Amino acid sequence: MLDHDSAVAPQESCYDGPLRAYERYRTKDPAQASALSAAVLSANQLVVRDHDRRFEATCRAVRVHSASLLYMTYGTDVVVDRGRPSRRDYLAILLPAYGQLRLRHQGREFDILAGETAGVTCSRDAMHAQLGAQASVLTLCVDLHAVELALGNLLLEPPPTDLSIQSGPVAGPARRSLTGTAELLAASYDGKDPGSPLPPVVARRLEEQILFTVLLSVNHNYRARLLGEGARPGRRTVREAMDLVSAEEEATWTIPELARAVGVTVRALELGFRKELGKTPREFVREQRLLRAHDELLRANSGDGTTVTGVASRWGFWHAGRFATSYTERFGVRPATTLRSGAVTAVR
Repeated sequence: MLDHDSAVAPQESCYDGPLRAYERYRTKDPAQASALSAAVLSANQLVVRDHDRRFEATCRAVRVHSASLLYMTYGTDVVVDRGRPSRRDYLAILLPAYGQLRLRHQGREFDILAGETAGVTCSRDAMHAQLGAQASVLTLCVDLHAVELALGNLLLEPPPTDLSIQSGPVAGPARRSLTGTAELLAASYDGKDPGSPLPPVVARRLEEQILFTVLLSVNHNYRARLLGEGARPGRRTVREAMDLVSAEEEATWTIPELARAVGVTVRALELGFRKELGKTPREFVREQRLLRAHDELLRANSGDGTTVTGVASRWGFWHAGRFATSYTERFGVRPATTLRSGAVTAVR
């Protein structure tokens, strides 16, 4: 697995790394290795220390929609330089299986060590990487556009155009989550016949897990909102949501639509309602609609065709029996009784 002791060299272990059946290339020519790696990642310059004859670049790779996983080794100390932004926008998370790397990226220099840290990089920026002779690295690559779409889905709003992901080392539970996701993807391919593709539904679920894990594990400018931190709406926002519900002429708003209308997430709206009213938005909406249904039944005229089922449906209560039970618990009479009493009052 990925969390091996970094002091153990690959040649001393029977473990030959993941994705053995998915080799993309193997070469002893540094120039060819540089060109081949550009095809799976981005253009780079590869420098072999002291022209070491032990150099042998290998790359294994698999892909599920917007995410790919690569396992790369070089056999000796190398330097990889990406001097200009890639033509592709992607996030690359480096997870050393053995050894360590030193990265210089976005003005920062940091070490990443097998079993301890991962490294987050973005293809939009230059990068300088030094890999030790023992280093073997899993790299989880995710298209940034897919990350933005996934973030929009989680926030229940259009994909943001200003997502900014912080590069640097990742440790602790976040690293373990990213490592576990990479291991799951590798195991999904290692456990099947290399000649057959993953079932589409499995591939899609794996992609979703990768995207959500990345969004919850790396630092970015939407992370606090994603976790509901610092986004609790004030009294004015809750009041605005209440007014929208009160202005309904029939059941119109869903809770996600209500949250979008007042500019917060569903989670933030729930926190605000609990703070201001001691109840959830769903409980508030249900109470308001029961009241509106009650008022409509009271105002019904004899012979105007009003039915309990019609009123219940108009206010979002699609199950007549449950509506009758909730109505009776709230008002002490059955809705049919209210309808009859309203009609009698109108005749008088």
